[in-house]
Amino acid sequence: MFQTFVANHTWQVPTFPLLIHLAYLTPETDRANNSEMKYVPGSVRKIWDAGRRENLANQGAAEFQMRRELVKRSLAVLQQMHAAGVPIMAGTDTTAPNVFPGFALHEDLNYFVQAGLTPIEALQAATIKPAEFLGRAAEQGSIAPGKRADLVLLRANPLDDIRNTQEIDAVIVNGRLLDRGELDALLAKVAAFVASH
Repeated sequence: MFQTFVANHTWQVPTFPLLIHLAYLTPETDRANNSEMKYVPGSVRKIWDAGRRENLANQGAAEFQMRRELVKRSLAVLQQMHAAGVPIMAGTDTTAPNVFPGFALHEDLNYFVQAGLTPIEALQAATIKPAEFLGRAAEQGSIAPGKRADLVLLRANPLDDIRNTQEIDAVIVNGRLLDRGELDALLAKVAAFVASH
């Protein structure tokens, strides 16, 4: 099957945050008290909470153990697809319950590395690979003269530890620099908006 994917140029997007926090939800992956919940509107949180409570309440230890095993098997399948040359992109399904927009991408990259991709391969799955898939690699997806100046500047090297993608110092978007203070101010505005609605 993987060779057919390769031959047909069929890309795969595993969406680990969706699997782990929705389909394979267990008590330890429950996100009810996650710090990013402050960015989720109350109306959305109510929907998420109802689904999460129902999901957790109607399952027992055997179901949760099976879900943990499914995570391990999903990681192993990604490793096998990657070894076979199947093209892979990062993705999160951020409109899904318990998947936090923006934050979930970093989580997905971490799962890619757990599955056996190198940190650079995980980064490429979120940068140059999507640009290739969209036919836009000449314009974006890597750093080169003439390409769009959209960059994330980090305080630590993600090649040493993929979790360092979360050590964001600044972002350049459409050629405009947003330093850490400006990024924090934007997050604070989102949290304040959510808290007031």
